[in-house]
Amino acid sequence: MVHIVPVPKVVRRNGAGKLLRLLAALSVATGAARAATTYQATNLQPPGSLVGFANIIGMNNKAQVLGDACNILGAFLYCYGANRFPAVWSNGVITPLPIPTGYSYIAQLSSYGINESGTVVGTVTAAAGSKVVLWSNGVPQILPDAPVPGACSGAGCICSPVPFGNPIRPVNSASYGINAAGHILGSTTYPSYQGGGCSETWVYNGTSFRAVPLAIPHQCIGILPPAYGGGVGEPTVPTFNDADQVLETIQNYFCGPPYAYPNPPVPSQDPAIVQPGGSYSFLPLGSVAAAGGSALNSAGQVMGYYTNGGGTGGLVFWDQNGIHDLGAGGYASLNNAGQMVYLTRSCLACGGGIAIWQNGVSTPVQLPSGVSAAYGPAALNDAGQFIAGGYLLSPAGPCAPDVSSQILVTRGGFRYDRATQRFVQTVTLTNTSLSPVAGPLSVALDGLTPAATLSGIAGATLCGAPAGSPFLNTPAASLAPGASTSLTLDFIDTAQTPITYTTRIIAGSGGR
Repeated sequence: MVHIVPVPKVVRRNGAGKLLRLLAALSVATGAARAATTYQATNLQPPGSLVGFANIIGMNNKAQVLGDACNILGAFLYCYGANRFPAVWSNGVITPLPIPTGYSYIAQLSSYGINESGTVVGTVTAAAGSKVVLWSNGVPQILPDAPVPGACSGAGCICSPVPFGNPIRPVNSASYGINAAGHILGSTTYPSYQGGGCSETWVYNGTSFRAVPLAIPHQCIGILPPAYGGGVGEPTVPTFNDADQVLETIQNYFCGPPYAYPNPPVPSQDPAIVQPGGSYSFLPLGSVAAAGGSALNSAGQVMGYYTNGGGTGGLVFWDQNGIHDLGAGGYASLNNAGQMVYLTRSCLACGGGIAIWQNGVSTPVQLPSGVSAAYGPAALNDAGQFIAGGYLLSPAGPCAPDVSSQILVTRGGFRYDRATQRFVQTVTLTNTSLSPVAGPLSVALDGLTPAATLSGIAGATLCGAPAGSPFLNTPAASLAPGASTSLTLDFIDTAQTPITYTTRIIAGSGGR
């Protein structure tokens, strides 16, 4: 399952950076739907299938599930060598992803991801080093290593300015995820000694690599020479969102106070958001002495964790109101509607259960009969679907009606907001029928350009076809005959593709 605990990686170090003030505000999902009270379970193990999942990695809004899969031998998963591989579940069928010739699968789950187009990214290995691989329509493609300034290769190459520890060879690249635009977050390490300056994290847009700087806490600037990176590193893999903002967790070993070893009795963890332009801001820690970030959604909200130094800790959530301490828990996932599904205690022996947290409210989930909370939930999508105990759990209940035939939708032109780097459009809804339309009113965008993301969503559709369409709720509680209401659509489109979609208007109580 997808753990929230840190995953070790090659520590990245660079020179001291410039501390910028905290983000002015973190966006909040508008009118987000409440957590469901009942769920319908779909078994992810198709009857008679010779392939099964050992771990779940991710899921998109089309309920395509990416997992760490194995061949089945009798009643057991046979998870060794060529019998272990990445695979995608879709509509009841598990399809293995082929490993490129000459490479081997690495079951490093944090290096894999799937986006709304069903494109998968991951990391494979060979004697020549690990490489990033992209599966488009199931066909693998090895990506090039990123060019790192000052790096070198070949026998005897040592590009580290401060040699110590064991040398790292050969060239290794790894992926950390893929977003809606098809951009990939990853890193490349060239031959060097550990702690050297030949490792770099990057965002790849399909044609070029953009370096992501390592955020330096203000108390660490000038403490150690740039060769040591100011005494900080990343204890976990970074992650990013559809706006190409990168979430880093910074661990400082030598600098402080207030958050340096040995008080608290672990090195400090400070989460930072790095903007595409290279500037960065640290998130507030409040009364939590040290916290790490593990997920960043397109609304700028962050999910994370903290430890107390004794093997205990809990979950945290950052939004426009600052940090929220959710208490003991783990195995958490975050979606773009601001929902977080998690195990309410860090272990089942402690009486753990599954809950969904949203807008400051935690709602316990009643699992269907036969579905276990063992190992916690995983892979929450924008429609509120998540995975637990080997089942895909989908919110159940009555659906709200489609009233598109009663509503005239008038679209304004697109405008680019340079401050937010988003495309903005105003849409107006007018009730052309002779009867009032009861609210709440939701505008779903069907067939939205895959590379574009609607920001601040209330959720994604699940009841009517097509499923997985993002939707917003209008400010109007209801709409009388002839009355109108307007709302602003805010699009993230880092790929700079033409934005197209059709509208579907859903009204009244019930699922979307």
